[in-house]
Amino acid sequence: MIMKKKSKSKRIPPKPDHLIFAGETHIGLVREVNEDCFCYVDYPQESSSLAVVTDGIGGHQSGDIASTLCCRRFVSAWKKKRMGNVSSVEKIKNFLNEQIIEVNNDLFAQNSRKNFDHPMGTTIAAAVFTSENVITAHAGDSRIYEVCDGKIQQLTQDHSFVAELVQKGIISEREAKIHPFSHVISRSVGPTENMQPEINVFKRKPGARFLLCSDGLTIHTSKEQLLEFMSLDSPQNALDKMMKEALIQGGEDNITIICAF
Repeated sequence: MIMKKKSKSKRIPPKPDHLIFAGETHIGLVREVNEDCFCYVDYPQESSSLAVVTDGIGGHQSGDIASTLCCRRFVSAWKKKRMGNVSSVEKIKNFLNEQIIEVNNDLFAQNSRKNFDHPMGTTIAAAVFTSENVITAHAGDSRIYEVCDGKIQQLTQDHSFVAELVQKGIISEREAKIHPFSHVISRSVGPTENMQPEINVFKRKPGARFLLCSDGLTIHTSKEQLLEFMSLDSPQNALDKMMKEALIQGGEDNITIICAF
């Protein structure tokens, strides 16, 4: 699902540091419902851009509703608050934190009213790109990567059971992909009343490229493959190659990708 802000005015040449976005979501080859969603808001004449990937909690009720609601709220709030012209790191951090908490409270209230046995919820990986910084906010195991100078770095740390095992050195990253509890996440938007997203600020490096994705991509690809694909000539070509690889390897989950070059 794409929610992209379109300019009604004449075309304005993008700034030299302006990113070009490409995004796509795919149901995969196994699931009957696509519970992923994504959005980006991008004006060439504005100083900041927003990108968001959400993944409804698999196996829970109305995960697709939760993920879509999250994206819709972000786009609406971004436009209403005119965040495209905001470059203040503190204001952007507050925006990301407030929007995620508001969506969490709304979903939690819906879950309480409907008394779900398995509350609906969603992961989120959101990034705001200014000319100087990248401000990220996430909950769950959807990820944000930076590619620069021939290296790839994961900017987000998964909130999951297996991620904690990897951090403690109990299992390897390769073992984490096939672990029987690899689907168990420790933080998400909606199921619990008091949830705090993790927010971080990174200096934007010259020439850096960015990838936001749901775990439907990362369960089927290695960091080395992601680096190879993200080194292609355009964000659309990189996206196409990654999507094709995830499907060839089984497409066991919904797959959502945003590339920004």
